[in-house]
Formats: sequence, structure tokens, C-alpha cells
Amino acid sequence: MTRAQASIGVDRAVARARATTRTPRCARAAFASRSDDAPCVVDDEDAEAKRIKQRAHRKRNRARCRTRANERVDALLEKFRALRPLERANDDGSWETVYAEEEEDRDDGVDWDGLPPGADPFGTNKKGGRERGMRKRNQVMTFVKHLRALLSLRGRREIKRCVDFGCGTGNVSMTCAATFPEIDFVGVDLNATSIEILNSRIRKSGLTNVSAVVGLIEDGDTFGADCALALHVCGSATDRVLNSAVRARIPFVIAPCCVGKVQEGGMRSLNRMRNDLISLDKIEDIERPRSRLMRAAGFDFEAYMSAATLADWSGHQGVDPSDPNEPLAALPRRAKSAIEADRGEFAREHAYDVTLHKMPAQSGIRDDVLVGIPL
Repeated sequence: MTRAQASIGVDRAVARARATTRTPRCARAAFASRSDDAPCVVDDEDAEAKRIKQRAHRKRNRARCRTRANERVDALLEKFRALRPLERANDDGSWETVYAEEEEDRDDGVDWDGLPPGADPFGTNKKGGRERGMRKRNQVMTFVKHLRALLSLRGRREIKRCVDFGCGTGNVSMTCAATFPEIDFVGVDLNATSIEILNSRIRKSGLTNVSAVVGLIEDGDTFGADCALALHVCGSATDRVLNSAVRARIPFVIAPCCVGKVQEGGMRSLNRMRNDLISLDKIEDIERPRSRLMRAAGFDFEAYMSAATLADWSGHQGVDPSDPNEPLAALPRRAKSAIEADRGEFAREHAYDVTLHKMPAQSGIRDDVLVGIPL
């Protein structure tokens, strides 16, 4: 290598080094505007202030959009109420009267102390303590009460087999099986681990009129049921249980859950467990709103989803969503009532007698229960 070539190589190396350490244009401009003695500092404070301002602007825009959406839903709920969904609304505007009158006597007929091992949801509760155990008892007690009422009806289809859809570890199935030994109960759930736990509870209890299978509500199969039960099956799964019961013309007792999780077409995102079992050609679209009555009130899909999102609100900063005197909870409560009344009206439009009930106090915030009987 000649001396000239070496010199050129050095010059190129220096140029590359200068390029990699070059002061950013914004910093050079800021430096040029300062005196020669001022340090070269990039104005990060101005950039951060701009970002904060932009975030605040976006937050205000979202709040305005929510307000407009809530105002629209509020107006539509009033129109829906005026159409007297489930024929339970009073002329004075009281929305809560959509719910059937509950008896003051809470004699549920469950001998909690006499249940076999593993049949009491209180005794099998391990993660929520006494409070959660009592909440589960109240929820299960509600199903026992309504099933007993169905059995007492004269001239109705005989109930020999009940299917507990989305059974989880079997709280409803186990207590009901112990309380109604003349009926066979089948727990259905997509979670194989939950079914294993339920089978363990069945073996421990010694009950012979209850079984468990891994299966999907989406299949549209009622598993030979004479009555459909569903406690807190999330989102569109509630609608699929309702659809299956209506197609089979069987009574149902359903406590909906997580209505904010319904999505367009009635499908939730498929998780790994469902992918193992599901057949997409069996999935049916679910029109929302469900009922002609709610659509007649002016609800479209967008308004329905806004109402569903409101209905799923579970309180914040110490606000109790179930408190009738809490102003922040008023619209979410009305939205939840409307979503469930819409489901009830859908069944009524298919020749069902439907009532909407509340669970006893201390049953949790998801305490609505739909009871339907084919006419």
C-alpha cells in the first residue's frame, strides 16, 4: 500500500466516524441559535411536553366519543323501555320492574349440611374464602329454586335429563344432582381440566345421576337435554345455549355473564382449547340485537355493542355497580337489564314464556337469571 492510499483510507475512516457521531439536525439548529459558550443540549423537555399534550388531547377525544355514545344508548334505552320489553315495565319509568317479583321467603329446599362430599360449592371453594363460597351457594340455590318451579308445572314436558352448559367444575350439576335424584344431570365444558375435577367430585360424592363430558356449546347440540342450565357462561356462549334450547323446544334457566365479550357474528376469539374441539362450519352467526323489539326501538349493532360494554361495567374507585342509589351505576344497570330483556324477547318471539329474575343478595354483580318455558 502506498502512502497516498494509506492517507485516503485514514480520511475515509475519519469521515465515517464523523458521520456516526454527527449532531442531529434539530440539535444543530438549537446549537446555532445559542451563543458559542452555550452547551449543545437537545430540547427533550419540549418534546415530552408535546407528547403529554397529545395524550391529553386523545384522552379528551375518547371521553367525548364515550359521552356521545352513552347519550345515544340512553335515548335508545328509553325507546326500548317504552315498548314494554317482557311486559314488565311500569308507566312511571321504573326499569327494575322488568324483573319478576321474587318471594320474600328464601327457603331454597337445599339441605346444605346433608349433601354428600363434594356436592356443596362452599366446601369445594379454595381460592375465594368464605365470601366466595357463600356467593356460589346463593347462585346454585337460585338454579335449584327455578328447576323446582319447572318441575311443579302441570301439563309440561317431563324433565328427566338436565344439561349444565359451561359447567366448570360442576357446582350447579353436583348440588342439583343431590337435590333431584330422579333427574340425570350432565355437565358439559370445553375445559378438560375442569371436567377432570368434576369427575373427581362425582366419584367422591358417590352420586350416580350426574356425569361430565368435554364438549362445545357451539356445536348446537343439547346432549339429549329436557332442560338447559347455564351459570355464567361468558359472552356469546349464553346466546348459543339460548339458541340450542329454543331449537329443541326445552325450558331453560340461564344466568348470563360478561356481556361485553360478545363480538360481531356472535363469536369470541378462539383459544387453544376451543381450537382443539371446534368445527367452524358449525358456527352460526348471531344477529344483534337478538329481538325484533329491540331493533324496533332503533338499536343497531353499534348501539347494541355500546350497551353491552356499558352493561359489563363492574364499578371502580369504590363505586358499587349494584347500588340503586349510585348515579354512576344507573346507566350500566339499565343497559344490563336491556341486554337480558332483549334475549328474553328473542325467546318470546319463538313462542316462549320468559321471565327475568334477580338472584338473592350477596350473589355477586352478575345476578340476572332468564327462565324460559316453551308454550
